[in-house]
Amino acid sequence: MKFLGGFITGVIVTFLGLFLLFKSSQSDVNTLSPEDSIPGLLMFPEKGECLTKSELKIFQTIKPNMALAEFGEFPNTTLVLLVNYNGKSYYDSEKIQVPPEMCARQIGTYQYETKMEIHKTVPVVSIE
Repeated sequence: MKFLGGFITGVIVTFLGLFLLFKSSQSDVNTLSPEDSIPGLLMFPEKGECLTKSELKIFQTIKPNMALAEFGEFPNTTLVLLVNYNGKSYYDSEKIQVPPEMCARQIGTYQYETKMEIHKTVPVVSIE
């Protein structure tokens, strides 16, 4: 009887440990500070202006919660780095609707190098 009780306790503790390990690794992704995660990212101490209230189209995903997106009509499109602090993941070609009471507010700048070795700087925005 002692063997059965010890076995069941061991199984429960193992599953509980695995569950806690999974949850802690998942929360690290969602709470990751953008400044620590990618080079070339500069966050402003204060929030900037509202850049758009329209639709953004994801161009390229950088991290699960960070993606290069564009808004506007061709040829007047603007490229931005969209950051989400609420754990939302983005995917390529996704269309993001900015709710009417919110806007894509600039919170920093992001500098990167293209495949053709051209340095680009784009605004970093968060939907607020």
